Amino acid sequence: MRPSVIETSQWQDPLDLLEQSGSLPVDLFLTFRVNQLSSAFERQWSRYMRDKAGVSLSEWRIMAMLQSGAQTFARIVELTEVNKALVHRSAKSLSESGLVEITDTPGDARSTTMALTRKGQTLIGKIRPLALARQNHFLSVLTAQERRLFYVAMEKLRTAAHEWDLSLKE
Repeated sequence: MRPSVIETSQWQDPLDLLEQSGSLPVDLFLTFRVNQLSSAFERQWSRYMRDKAGVSLSEWRIMAMLQSGAQTFARIVELTEVNKALVHRSAKSLSESGLVEITDTPGDARSTTMALTRKGQTLIGKIRPLALARQNHFLSVLTAQERRLFYVAMEKLRTAAHEWDLSLKE
């Protein structure tokens, strides 16, 4: 797919608008726009995963994190940035479905480790080509420069979100 050309000049800088008028329409809130995009992505992938693979989106995310090898429960929570209760429910469901094995972490009685079972690896192998094709579809609408800038911007925003959290705790 050839990237579409959208002129950046058609977009007013939201920060300029906020600084000039002291206000910002909600549809220009960065958080609103990111949430809209995230919701669209999650809605379509959740539907596919439920209908074709029989797992929830949170279950898929855990399985995807386990592709590279076993991980502790705490590490999965950290990597996915999902609350512990949801990770616990999802891991339990995956274990009951035979897709993930949960064991005590050697040397740490309070920790558990998760790993994909053969059945889980088979499911990942089945879904992976579509997941990669989907990523290719989304990434291909951006130019190489836009892709690099997008990832840089996302990292800056993640850092800013973390800093904001810390400032609220002071």
